[in-house]
Amino acid sequence: MPQFVQTEQQKELIESLVRDLPAYRKKLHMSQAELGDAVGKSRQKISEMERGAAPLGWDTYLAILLVLGARGALESRGGDAERLALTSKLIGGRIRL
Repeated sequence: MPQFVQTEQQKELIESLVRDLPAYRKKLHMSQAELGDAVGKSRQKISEMERGAAPLGWDTYLAILLVLGARGALESRGGDAERLALTSKLIGGRIRL
């Protein structure tokens, strides 16, 4: 699958989500396989993304963010609110919890 050019803001958002992803999954009591099923990736691919062994693309970032939001893992304040605001700005829309 081709990798698309990402802006620096997209790269920073992706990196921060990768860093926080294990904690979000733990908060939701969600396995890598369950997250993978929810976003159309294998358990192995989620594991590789969390370890930094495989890139997390913008489309997968958005899918994971939507799953986390829908399942209540994201807070409406602090770092989560900043992440959502920046993502909303980049996609030209608004993401709500």
